[in-house]
Amino acid sequence: MKFRFVYPVLAIVGLTLIFMGNKTDAANFTDQLQLFQASIAKLNGKVTEWSLYTREPLRAPSEPEWAEKVQTLQDTFPEMHWSVKKDRHVKVLTGKLEKSHYVETVKLMSTLSNAENGSYIIYEVNGKGWDRAQMRKVNQLVSARTRALFTKKPMVFSCIKGEFSDKMDHVLLRGKKEQLLKRLDAQEIETMEEKNFYAVSGYSPKFSENIHAKNRKMNVQIGLRDSGLGGKTTVVIGTPIITIEY
Repeated sequence: MKFRFVYPVLAIVGLTLIFMGNKTDAANFTDQLQLFQASIAKLNGKVTEWSLYTREPLRAPSEPEWAEKVQTLQDTFPEMHWSVKKDRHVKVLTGKLEKSHYVETVKLMSTLSNAENGSYIIYEVNGKGWDRAQMRKVNQLVSARTRALFTKKPMVFSCIKGEFSDKMDHVLLRGKKEQLLKRLDAQEIETMEEKNFYAVSGYSPKFSENIHAKNRKMNVQIGLRDSGLGGKTTVVIGTPIITIEY
């Protein structure tokens, strides 16, 4: 079973983040991922997946404007494989480029319903495992892509997924959660507990972006779950919220 760790209140807040500016310097897109990786490694875990996600809202384009934007994106990124999907609710242009260490995705998405008429440029890059040298290249890549795609500095959602080899009961999961909060210098704001599952929202001065939840600032989420598969425990960390399913 997969879980998406976003509290109901944060699901709404997450949407509002799209319209906020980003305070992160363009040269440091992967800094937060590196902090997450180091925190997991310090606790004898390993990274299995990482993701950087961002998007920018657009004025809803007319059909000629949509066609022009499609052509512009395809001309700007000719190395990507492009496809279009359309139904009565939404139309999406998707460009994808797969490399050995990461996959890039660019989307132009417009809703077609009268109730909601929104358009977005979306950029995401994700990869498996962890390679420090490759992450330096990814940092340069994201900086170049966002300059080409967006008119303003975007809010960047950084998320990492990892695992610990040992199976943990509820008490051990709580201990791991507290250790991760300490590594991230984060204060616990809100926690959801279930059997073999912990999800926590917190605030850390290490991260520049933040949102408000229950009248308090928060900018980091941690999820820990005993997977029940091979005795491993899954961990996901994201700022300002988790974006990877697990």
